[in-house]
Amino acid sequence: MEVTIGKNTSTLKFNFKALFNANRDFSNVDDNGNNLGDGATNLFTRILMGDTSVIVDIIKVAGNVGKATEDDIFNAVDEITEEGEKIDETLDELKDELKNSGFFKKSIITQKENIEEALPNLKKKEQTAEVKQQVAAIERILKLLNDNL
Repeated sequence: MEVTIGKNTSTLKFNFKALFNANRDFSNVDDNGNNLGDGATNLFTRILMGDTSVIVDIIKVAGNVGKATEDDIFNAVDEITEEGEKIDETLDELKDELKNSGFFKKSIITQKENIEEALPNLKKKEQTAEVKQQVAAIERILKLLNDNL
């Protein structure tokens, strides 16, 4: 997928650099501040949930944005979505790009497997309202991942 950022046209590349940037910039952190390395999965899940703001974040990690302004990136989103008329098509294309990238696919599948492994332990905890919400959210994410990988 090509995007025009400012006056430069750039091809979004879903290579190791993009994976590294995704995991550095969009991963959750644990209670000790350690990066969990799940940024790629977070971006993929946001695509699956229809979060249109993920387009900006994907351009930032996979495009050669350099010193582009936010307005330049917003204009690129307007262009590739044809002013919002093709949001769903753009999200589908980005989903396919992530699935077709060996780096992203491996990372996403590994995170999915980690979630599947951790879910039974979470279900064993005392089922407070908060834990029930967490379980429901994790089950929804797992279903989305399983249905789309």
